[in-house]
Amino acid sequence: KEAPAVAAGDILLSAMPNAGGFERIGHRFLARANPEYMGTLARQLGDSGASLVGGCCEVHPEHIREMSAYLKSRTSSLEQDSAGPAARPGTLGNTGTGSVPVAAIRDKSDSRRANGEFSRKLFEGEFAISVEVVAPLGAESKALDLRATMVSQVVEEGLADAVDITDGSRGMPLVPPGDLIELIRQKLEWRYGDRIEFIPHFTGRDLSTLAVQSRLMGYHWRGIKNVLFITGDPPKMSPTYPRSTAVFDMNSVQMIRATASQLNQGRDFGGNPLGSEFASSAGFTVGTGFEPEAINMPRELDRLRAKIDAGADYVMTQPAFDNSPLSTIEPVRNLIPVLPGVLVLRSADHAKRIAQVPGMNLPAGVLDEMDRFSEPADQAKAGLDLAVTRARAYKSEGWAGLYLMSPASMGAAVSVLKALAE
Repeated sequence: KEAPAVAAGDILLSAMPNAGGFERIGHRFLARANPEYMGTLARQLGDSGASLVGGCCEVHPEHIREMSAYLKSRTSSLEQDSAGPAARPGTLGNTGTGSVPVAAIRDKSDSRRANGEFSRKLFEGEFAISVEVVAPLGAESKALDLRATMVSQVVEEGLADAVDITDGSRGMPLVPPGDLIELIRQKLEWRYGDRIEFIPHFTGRDLSTLAVQSRLMGYHWRGIKNVLFITGDPPKMSPTYPRSTAVFDMNSVQMIRATASQLNQGRDFGGNPLGSEFASSAGFTVGTGFEPEAINMPRELDRLRAKIDAGADYVMTQPAFDNSPLSTIEPVRNLIPVLPGVLVLRSADHAKRIAQVPGMNLPAGVLDEMDRFSEPADQAKAGLDLAVTRARAYKSEGWAGLYLMSPASMGAAVSVLKALAE
């Protein structure tokens, strides 16, 4: 794509991948590439310079539908104003009432220290820890009990400063994070305020511009004062699930700008006052994400700078399994607190699945370490030890904090936090 004719648009690139080689699975020969994998691959091909993306052998209509949905999410994330981080007059971020400088936004951090211990540590330069909870999919009460029990243990033992909750991760219809927060509060009988800071992930996939503001103001009134903005994955398709349409009215940059420079300054998205006094402002702590191993790293860094300019207070990264991927974010460490992601691997098979996800890079040494053991318990311990080593390294290297993920086992996340507290 660096060739002059391609860069000038005289030659357009196309990519038509097949679904990969066949493998014997049971008594059948199948290609492992599912629609979600092909969707992720399509987005990465677009990021790499392809103007036309399709499919070849063993790529079927369900794959193409998913590829189309993923490309739509990429289109939304590219829809930034050509003028740069400051929006054009009449658009979100500058409604004609005057856009608020980012310095003025961050000067309000004194009041936002009260949003919770995570926010306080963030603004005061202390090491802050957030542990991820994946929202449940169904109606089984045990799923809520497990999550509430984990939150209670983290609080009672002082293991983390925040619990962040996914928002339809992987494009699945999970319980909305704000609803799960309220259910956990009820389960733990927290009638007089939260005992830990909650951070709902917030995607624009399912929400119109009006719905984004409505949900944020709902969070304000429910005492949810820290939000992690990400564009989000497209809806996940399956043969048994009705087709769902992605909205993507606003990408993460636009949502950050609208929250930091408007809601936090006492004005709605249209520039109208939220109340008669400045105290009516929302006062959110504003977070965002970063992919340290994105295929198109210049574009990912440009987006990160746009998020910082829009008013983000901190960054949580996707998991990295050694230090090399985080070198990409080094240039902005002096501009914003960065919390590297740590993912707990539960088995050799889990590690191999992660290694196959486009954009994820597991060093050979990690896979070799997991493969050294044949027993599941030994593999789980090896994954736990690797996560503890990464977490301790990030703390000793002066990163702003830690973003811990363990979707396969909440107990494993607690074990990592306990080891880190020793």
